[in-house]
Amino acid sequence: MDPVNPRLNCEEVLSRLSDYLDEEVREELCKAIEAHLHACHDCQVEVDTIKKTIMLYRSERPAETPVVVSGRLRAALVEAYGRDGADGAESPAR
Repeated sequence: MDPVNPRLNCEEVLSRLSDYLDEEVREELCKAIEAHLHACHDCQVEVDTIKKTIMLYRSERPAETPVVVSGRLRAALVEAYGRDGADGAESPAR
């Protein structure tokens, strides 16, 4: 980035996105990124999507696995590893 002309291209914005979202960039770089985001719809969509993903992740709402899925997963693990994880006992050999 040229300090006299702080315009960034998409590649530069995306390479600094993590620092920007973590609020770990210098004020001048932050302003340059925000100016780019104001003018670039594609980068703005990218940032909005990442921000929403972070918000969902931080919401700490545990996702419950449906009973049917849990049963199929347990059966697949028994099939793959040969034991039932409930009690740690080996499954009978086939």
